[in-house]
Amino acid sequence: MKKLKKIIYPLCAVILLIAAWNLWEIRQSTEKSTALYQSLADQAHDKDVRAGYDPIVNPWIVDLQKQNKDLAGWLRISGTNIDYPVMQTGEDNDFYMNHDFDGREDPHGTPFLDVNCRIGQSENLIIYGHHMKDGTMFQNLMFYKAAEFCEKNGVIQFDTPIESAQYQLLYVLTMSEKEAMDFPYYQYIDLSEEKNYEEFLNQCTRYAIWSAEEIPQTCAGLLTLSTCEYSKENGRLVVVAVKM
Repeated sequence: MKKLKKIIYPLCAVILLIAAWNLWEIRQSTEKSTALYQSLADQAHDKDVRAGYDPIVNPWIVDLQKQNKDLAGWLRISGTNIDYPVMQTGEDNDFYMNHDFDGREDPHGTPFLDVNCRIGQSENLIIYGHHMKDGTMFQNLMFYKAAEFCEKNGVIQFDTPIESAQYQLLYVLTMSEKEAMDFPYYQYIDLSEEKNYEEFLNQCTRYAIWSAEEIPQTCAGLLTLSTCEYSKENGRLVVVAVKM
């Protein structure tokens, strides 16, 4: 028994040290990520940056693009802490899953626009973001699982270099991995054909846990936000909004 204790006690101490180190690393990563995006948000919301510019476009985003050309726009949702740059690479849809705005490796990643979407052209702009346990990135999209929150915080702001657009909430969906394969919402980018738009709406209705009372029958431009959701196996939570 004494020999066993001599083995177990040091082993437990090592395990505790490893756990403490992992927690410290997670905390450091969260603090670093939060500081970076708060700094960028301060720049984005600095009204002086906009002074004297052509109001037709958003040159403040163009200014931020000088720091990283991959910046596609800026996403804000009232009632949440979602106030982030949205990135897009030319061909790699996975890069910003684990890289920050500065291109450094970071498990938080950065919200990113699907590589197949084109600002000013695509009828459906699809943005992905991590559901982080520390409450950052797209974790606050979980608030939309409550009907009261949907009613009070239904407007989503997405600014791009060419416009500042507001989107009104249409649907909140939850799907398992298998259901997401049956309804690959991320493929519904081109909705110019009426049948594609109708099919998209029908599928959204099928998986909706909340939907607006009035659904537009013609596509005026959609914004789709996607993150992980853990009530279903490898689940997804998807928020769909229409341009106002």
